This record gives sequence, structure tokens and C-alpha cells, in this order.
Amino acid sequence: MNLADQFAKCGYEQIELRRTGENHLFLFGQVNGRRRSCLVDTGWSFTTAATNVTRGMADAGQLASLKLGRVAFTNQPLVTQRMLFNGQPASFDVVLGLDFLRRNFAVIDCGNRRLHTRRAVPTGAEQAVLEDELRRSGYHAVELRLRQPPALTAEARVNHEPVEMLVDSGAVWSCLDERQRERLRLKLAPSAGRITGAGATGTRSVAVADVKFFQLGEMTMKGTTLAVFDLSDWGFAAPDRALSEVQGILGGDLLAANETMIDCHALKLWLRSAVRR
Repeated sequence: MNLADQFAKCGYEQIELRRTGENHLFLFGQVNGRRRSCLVDTGWSFTTAATNVTRGMADAGQLASLKLGRVAFTNQPLVTQRMLFNGQPASFDVVLGLDFLRRNFAVIDCGNRRLHTRRAVPTGAEQAVLEDELRRSGYHAVELRLRQPPALTAEARVNHEPVEMLVDSGAVWSCLDERQRERLRLKLAPSAGRITGAGATGTRSVAVADVKFFQLGEMTMKGTTLAVFDLSDWGFAAPDRALSEVQGILGGDLLAANETMIDCHALKLWLRSAVRR
């Protein structure tokens, strides 16, 4: 039995996703009967729609009808805002945030571009069967923390030092905050890459660092390159920010490369890689 069949046996419904060139997982869904592009983003706390999506809705505070593939959802809480990136309208209409993913007991298969959801909380037996199958398939579990405002983080080891990283399926690259440069013994090099943030954070250049030792749980990844820049504009890292504990971001590049499964309900990250300790 393959993993997709095992998810179905354990009561999950499968939704096929696409991946953009910027490592975003998305799909075209139906919002109140209209075709809309939907980003699946564990780094976005609350499900959000662009103002043009909610125009004319009887209740702009919820999605009365949402269909993703063959799976239908009703009355999903919603935030409406003008979604801008570097002053330009976002390329997607709806962000399915962590609140939606946890409410629907989601598991995101980053490697195979699938979203698995359930109608009810999995029983202990169902969870155990699924986790046993993941282990037999070569996956290793990493415990996640649920921070507030809602965010999933995992503890990594960078050059043998602990780093709390946001698990962000909507991030283009994995990165570290520049404040960690000395502690983590990072040697920075310039890059041609530029990163764009939501709202007024703008677009900026980033440096990169080749990390000799990068570990998540039992998984060790050698020769990992991470972006390095100031994360405070995104609400992380600096003492006065809401998620000051977050010192880095585990983004779409590493999530895909390690065939990661993100269990948003059980708060576990499952990774599989050709390089193991």
C-alpha cells in the first residue's frame, strides 16, 4: 500500500496541489462558485482573501463555500485585506493559513504536492497507523511547537547551535536572521537573489551562507545553503517582534527537497532524505 492509499484508509481526503517557480504550493479552487487561486501557507496565521474576493459576500468574515479539488468546505473563518507584495497585488486570491489547516486536520505532502484533510480529528489508532507507515517508508519525525500568533516552529541545529525555525510552506527559500551571524559562525557571500515581503516590507537583496552542519531531528543535511537577512520586518527575531523566538525560516526549497510532510494537527514534521545520520 502506498502512502496516498494509507492516508485514504485513515480517513483523509486528498487534494492535488501545484508548485510555482517560487516554491509556493497552490491550486485553483472554487470560492462561492467562482474560480480562485489559493495559496497553501503554513507561515500565514489566519486564512485571508483579497478584497475583490469578498466584495458582495453576505458575510465577509467567512467562506460560505470553498471547494478544493473534489473536497468541499463550508463556513470557514476568513480575514479580508488588500494583499500586496512590494506594493503590487498578490498573484493569488486566497491564502489558506494555519488556522484552516489545523481546523481541517491537514497534512501537507510537500514532496508530492498533496494536501490531505479530514472531517474529524483522527483517533489515536488512526494516527498510530499512519505514523507507523511513515516510519516504514523512511520518514523521521520532528516535534513542532505551536506559537502565538499561530505559527509552527521546529528546532534545528545550525553548525551545532540551536535555532528555532518557522515552518513556512509559503517561503521561497530557507533562511536565517542576520543577528545570528556570529553565534552560528556564518560566512556571508553576496547573491543575486532578492526577496519580497508582504505589505510594506518591500524587496531587498539577501546574502547567502554555506552551512557545514544543518540538522532537523535525526536528519543531517550537509552542504546546505541558506539565505541570510533581517527578519524583523516579517515580525520575527528582534526582541520587540511578535515571534521574537523565530531565528530562521524553513522554506519551500528544503521542505520539497526532503519530501517533507507537515502534520498541522499532530504537530509533527516528517522528513525523508537520501542523506541520513
